[in-house]
Amino acid sequence: MLKKIKWIPPLFVQIYLLFILSLGIGGIVTYLTNINNLRKNEEIILKQVVFFAQQSLLELMRQNFIRLENVSNEFGYTITSGIPKNAIILLDNTDSFAEIKLFKFQKNYGFSLEYLGVEFVAFKDFSEELTNGIGLNIWLFLGFLVLLLTFAMILTLLQPLRVLQSALDAFGGGNYKVRIPIPKEPQQAELAQSFNTMCAKISRLMAIRTFVLRNIGHELKTPISKAKLALELMGQNPQKEVLQRCISNLDGLTSQILTFEKVQEGRDLLHLETFDVETLLLKTLEQLFLEEELLEIVIVQNFKITGDLQFLSIALKNLIENAKKYKSSGKINIIADNQRISVKNLGNALEKDIDYYLEPFARDSAHTLIQGYGLGLGIIKGVLELHDFALEYVYKEGTHCFTIILEPRVES
Repeated sequence: MLKKIKWIPPLFVQIYLLFILSLGIGGIVTYLTNINNLRKNEEIILKQVVFFAQQSLLELMRQNFIRLENVSNEFGYTITSGIPKNAIILLDNTDSFAEIKLFKFQKNYGFSLEYLGVEFVAFKDFSEELTNGIGLNIWLFLGFLVLLLTFAMILTLLQPLRVLQSALDAFGGGNYKVRIPIPKEPQQAELAQSFNTMCAKISRLMAIRTFVLRNIGHELKTPISKAKLALELMGQNPQKEVLQRCISNLDGLTSQILTFEKVQEGRDLLHLETFDVETLLLKTLEQLFLEEELLEIVIVQNFKITGDLQFLSIALKNLIENAKKYKSSGKINIIADNQRISVKNLGNALEKDIDYYLEPFARDSAHTLIQGYGLGLGIIKGVLELHDFALEYVYKEGTHCFTIILEPRVES
C-alpha cells in the first residue's frame, strides 16, 4: 500500500517551539522564585515587627513613653493615632492585660498596642526589605537576554537551510529551474553550489527524458498505424496472427508510456470535478474490453468523488486489467462503498512486497509470459498521488484485494 508519512515538525518550527518552551519555563521559574522570595521576606519582616511590638509593649507597661517614641523613631517606625482604614489585620492577640494587633497596608507593616486604656500605634515602610532578591531577577533577565541572542544566532546560522529547504520544496514540486543564491560563508557557499549543480544536471536529464519518451511515443504511433492498415490489407498468411499480436503489444506499450509520462508531469494536468462513483465505473467500463460474465459489480453506496474523471478511470481500468491478467479462476469482484472501490480476484501470492510492484516495469519472474509491461500499478500509484488518494492491498485466503480510497489521506 502507499505508505503514510509520519508528520515531523520542520526544523525551524522545532526551534521556535523550543524557544517558546524555554521562555515559558523561565517565566514560571521567575514567578515562583519571586513568590518564594516575597514570602520569605514577609516572614522575616513579620518576625521583626512582632519582636519590636513585644519590646514596645514592655516599655508601654513601664509607661516609658518618651523612650518608646525615641526607639520607634530610631528604628524607622512612624507613630500614628490609629490603625489606617485600608489596613489588613494579620494578627489579633488579646489577653487580660494587653492587646497586640499586627497589620499591613501597601508595603507598610505595623502594630497596635493597648494596655490599660492606653493605645500605641506605629508602622514602618518595608519597601526595601520586600525588594530584596532583585539581584536574582537581574540575573534571570540576563539569562533571558542570552537565550534571545542565542535564538537569533541560531536562526541566522540556519537561514541558508531555510532557503535550501524552500528550494528543495520547489524542486520537488516540479520547478527544475530553481536555483539558490551563493552565500559568503565558504561551507554554505559550497553546499549552495552543489545544490545548483545538482539541479542543473537533473533538470537537463529530466528534459531529455521527457523529450525522448514523448517523441518516441508519438513517433511510434505513425508506423504502428501504418502497420495495422497494412495487416488489414494483407491476405491470408500463417504469420499474420503473430504480426497482429506483436503490433498490438507495441501499440499498448506506447499508450502506457505516454500515459505514464503524462501522469509524471504533475497536478497541473488535473481537471477536478465532482461526480458519482457510478459515473466513474461506467467511464471505466467503456474503456475495457471484457466479457460481462467476468465481472461482478456491487455498488453498496453511490458516493460522490472529487477528482479528474479521465485519470481516475485510467487508474481503475489498469487495476481491473491487472486483476484479469493475474487471476487464477472465478470472477473479478468490484465493490464500491464508503469512498472506496475494491477490486478482488483469486490468484497466487506475490513473490515480493506490494511496494516493489508499484515501481515502473516491475513484475514477478513467474509472470514473464503474461502479456504486460509492468506499468499498470505505476500509473495507478501516480494518479492516486496526484489526487492525494491512497491504495491499499491485502492478500487473504488466496484472494488479492486492491482498494482505492477516494478521499484525501490523513497523515499520521
